Amino acid sequence: MRFLPLMLLGILICSADVSAESQWIYIASPAKQTVIYRASLDLETGEITDLEVAATDVKTGFMAVHPQQPILYAGTTEDAAQGEYNGGVRAYRINTKTGMLKEFSRGKTEDNGTTHIEVAPNGKVLAVCHYGGEGTSAIPLNGKGELLPTVSKVHHYGKSVDEKRQQEPHPHGVAFSSNSQYLLVADLGNDHVEVFKVQPKGQIQQHSYWSAKPGAGPRHITRHPQREVYYCINELDSTITVLKFDDRAGLLTAVQTVNTLPEDFTGGNTTAEVVVHPSGKFVYGSNRGHESTAVFKINPETEELTFVEREPTQGNHPRYVGLDPTGRIFLAANMQSDNLVSFTINSTSGELEPTGHQLAVARPMCVVFVPQEK
Repeated sequence: MRFLPLMLLGILICSADVSAESQWIYIASPAKQTVIYRASLDLETGEITDLEVAATDVKTGFMAVHPQQPILYAGTTEDAAQGEYNGGVRAYRINTKTGMLKEFSRGKTEDNGTTHIEVAPNGKVLAVCHYGGEGTSAIPLNGKGELLPTVSKVHHYGKSVDEKRQQEPHPHGVAFSSNSQYLLVADLGNDHVEVFKVQPKGQIQQHSYWSAKPGAGPRHITRHPQREVYYCINELDSTITVLKFDDRAGLLTAVQTVNTLPEDFTGGNTTAEVVVHPSGKFVYGSNRGHESTAVFKINPETEELTFVEREPTQGNHPRYVGLDPTGRIFLAANMQSDNLVSFTINSTSGELEPTGHQLAVARPMCVVFVPQEK
């Protein structure tokens, strides 16, 4: 879970024919059996069927799809000797007829604690951030989508006010600008969205940053499909901030911050994923604790958000929520209740309606979509 949107955490999609009535979905499941599952999603009914293991022995929490080719990338934790980095990326060819995966390339991130991953819209570079490591890495891709060994890494610095979660940087979400010239990274630990300049050969360098409210904890950031407007979901204070991006100067400016929780909610909560509808009309953010998806409508003139509803995710700990590329089906992956739940989307209001279909799957942590080839 953009310009041919890559969504994962947001949703990550392939630029193949998105008119297909069925989508392959790939589910990261780092449970006792660390695998990537594939299943078939019916876009008419929301039914999820044909669950099979597509890749074995791969510990991943977030994945991404190449914008021009049927390739899936998984940010991984690899076996490593003491003192060596364990961060990695694996690349898989997607058989769009059968949905099965074939690994063809691996790369190292030169860091630890691999978290979120995204491919630039031009398909030439991939970015990975490391919640439990030092910073963000960029890995160039060749024309075949293979991972090149020339890794560029930027060390994050700083801390913020939360005594448990913000005593050091914790990069958690990456997003490229539409022209692939900038990389934005949400850092929960230092309350920044870091802006890195992407060089022609894929190197990244510090350019600017936007500071969130102290204690907000930026987690993930996603781009509007038609405009240089970004939505940053803040994990610690359960908010979403609307950010305009000047892609000439490389600067972010806050427009508005909204709450994802009702005013009378008194329980514990952390937000997780934020995604934008392909139409550019709606924003969705997940609540872990309130166990809901907060839905907002986008004002196309002011970019401000108006609250629509909070829809229960029908499970516990929705670490991932996202939309299929056509914008008809919404999925909530409830990690702690081991279920993936589908909803239809009202194209006028953005409201969610349960389809009645669920899929039992161990610890679903991320889902990506690829149109099926008949």
